Amino acid sequence: MRHSRQTLGPLFVLVALTGLSLVAPPLAHGDDAPLTWAKAVVYLPGETQPTTVDRIPADRKHPAIIYIHGCSGITGGEGGDNHRWAKLLAAQGLLVVMPDSMARGDRKPSCDPAAHKGGLFPPVYGMRLEEIRYAAEQIRTAPWFSGRLFLMGHSEGGMSVARTKLAGFAGVVISGWTCTNKQFASFDGVFAPAETPVLAMKYEDDPWYPSSSPAHGSCESKLAGRSNAKYVSLPGRGHGTYDSEAARAAVVVFIGDLMKK
Repeated sequence: MRHSRQTLGPLFVLVALTGLSLVAPPLAHGDDAPLTWAKAVVYLPGETQPTTVDRIPADRKHPAIIYIHGCSGITGGEGGDNHRWAKLLAAQGLLVVMPDSMARGDRKPSCDPAAHKGGLFPPVYGMRLEEIRYAAEQIRTAPWFSGRLFLMGHSEGGMSVARTKLAGFAGVVISGWTCTNKQFASFDGVFAPAETPVLAMKYEDDPWYPSSSPAHGSCESKLAGRSNAKYVSLPGRGHGTYDSEAARAAVVVFIGDLMKK
């Protein structure tokens, strides 16, 4: 059964970014979650041209990273931030898998980028957690996987990365999210196991999280007590982090240090 507002049960009010929205609790696998894997964009280590999961050669093993896109999908073509991040990650020796959330049959637009407003499709928050779990399960059983798995997400994807409680990631990167919600505890914080290395980064002034929003803040305080965590505050105003040299450098160092262990 595909998810619908009727099958999700009661919805809870949440101001996730700006404006009022509704959000459902996390869900179990939906039967269309595999579509996000089947339609995923893949970059092989060191490659600059995308491919698909069914074309990954099985004769070599690689460390991998799941990249969770934002609310607009894998937009911008190969010149967009999603692909540019993927190419940078592939250059670090990772096999990059970007599940396509928009491939799901019941997926609706969840944001208005022009208005900097999210939460327009309440079930999305549980769906994104499903997508992470499903991709991780597929990678861990793949013949080409070497055993080291990372996770990165931006904006809505960064929120999903911050919220997942899955263990076993070699490191997680949270981009363009505050790890903050002053109204709902299930969106307030970083929920990865305490031993998981975490890198979080966001612009000092991000238009998606104005001072009036319950999501205004940063991940810095949410990382307190973690032995292997770092927060990078990017100077200036912005949301997409790839154009920041500081953000790119932080990710390269974070991944590089963990790959040596």
